[in-house]
Amino acid sequence: METRGKSSIGEITLMGTIANSRGIQREKMRVFGQWAIVYLVAGAGRYHDARGTDTPVGPGDVILVSPEVAHSYGPRAGGVWHEIYVCFRGPVFEAWREAGVFTLRNPVFRWKPPRQGLEVLQPFFSQWNQPGTSMLEAVGLWQHVLGRIFSSRSFKPEQEHRPAWFLQAVELLERTPLEDDKTLRGISAACAMGYESFRKKFAVIAGQSPGRYALERRIERARQLLARHRFTNKELADLLGFSDEFHFSKTFKRLTGTTPHAARKALR
Repeated sequence: METRGKSSIGEITLMGTIANSRGIQREKMRVFGQWAIVYLVAGAGRYHDARGTDTPVGPGDVILVSPEVAHSYGPRAGGVWHEIYVCFRGPVFEAWREAGVFTLRNPVFRWKPPRQGLEVLQPFFSQWNQPGTSMLEAVGLWQHVLGRIFSSRSFKPEQEHRPAWFLQAVELLERTPLEDDKTLRGISAACAMGYESFRKKFAVIAGQSPGRYALERRIERARQLLARHRFTNKELADLLGFSDEFHFSKTFKRLTGTTPHAARKALR
């Protein structure tokens, strides 16, 4: 379903249902570029992402897709996967992240059995289909639904296999400025681990070094900000924890193959 109208605080970009979805293949993990809620109403499968999550998904489970984390999900071979999805973005939803409601530590959680979940979602879909409903109204309605989802969620014990130190490291890597090698050593110390042991164990779980992980998350975040706002390179460098705008620009080009200036024009 396509969107209509715009709102300065946020927007609903897509929503609908998919029957017999094939999902996203693990060998082709996707960075989506916006938030999404995926609610599984029938079938079963798995969710996997670059942060180390690898967990089963069943009916009544919700997947929170974040803008910058590479991920995959879908049914087992020959299995069934029927989903309801809503995609959204904007400053008001970033505030949900900053408030800690959107926690990437647990991107898959249990919500309600499908029949009960549909009773909550159906009024939102019906209201959206009413002629004259503005984007601002839709964003307000969707926040109400999100409040009901996140206030009654329960986390899946299958996700507890990720060690606490790894979850702590991911949180620190995503918010701590990466000034030099001392930063990573400080994070390893905060996780009560030796530096080399920390690097090796992190790479086993995440599939990449902690330094590379942190840089990729920051650059993907920069791409999303470039697409939605008119930040300068200096503002982005300050916001994302780079030492200066030249370091940011050089890193951006190395990881994306293009300059922030070119990306800014292409994304807009």
